[in-house]
Amino acid sequence: MSLSPWRPIAAFLLASLVLGACTTLVRETMESPWVEVQPGSTLTLHQPVRIAPGRARAPMVSASPRSRATASSCLLEVRRIDPEQEQVVPAGTLRIRQVQNVVSLVSTDPWQPGPDHAIRFQLASHSDGGGTPMIRQGYHFWFDTDRHENPMRLTCLGWVAIMPDARAPTLDEIAAVLGDRATLELALAPGEWMP
Repeated sequence: MSLSPWRPIAAFLLASLVLGACTTLVRETMESPWVEVQPGSTLTLHQPVRIAPGRARAPMVSASPRSRATASSCLLEVRRIDPEQEQVVPAGTLRIRQVQNVVSLVSTDPWQPGPDHAIRFQLASHSDGGGTPMIRQGYHFWFDTDRHENPMRLTCLGWVAIMPDARAPTLDEIAAVLGDRATLELALAPGEWMP
């Protein structure tokens, strides 16, 4: 039995159609409509971002009290890790080539530290209650840089919640986290606007 030469082509076209139909939608506030993100978005760093030795990420935390009102968080991530020296991403504008939805599984709730965070023994066949996994939803903002450049992406995640209650942060919540350290400007699909 021989395969038709059109089968691989049809499979490729179908995969391209499905992948091409995937879009990233964001909201400015919980009350605003969903809008599609287009190429042309930017992240402007108003001050250098320092990354500790042996790390690939730096938290983007605003000193503003407004940012403490949300459990959302953002991290600036780089491609290379320097085990010995601090790295500095200079102030300036980074173009964003892609915005991607992300779901992060969480083993414990980092916002609720307590004495129960000790390592404990548990049989593989025994569950400790099960239930719905804790997750964080959010976005990867991939920078449009050469692979030899170090800045890779900005990752912003919403609060830790069970699957039905989890949601990605709004643009207002991301702006509160970034504060005066950085400004995220998203290009939107034609005909869409932020109020």
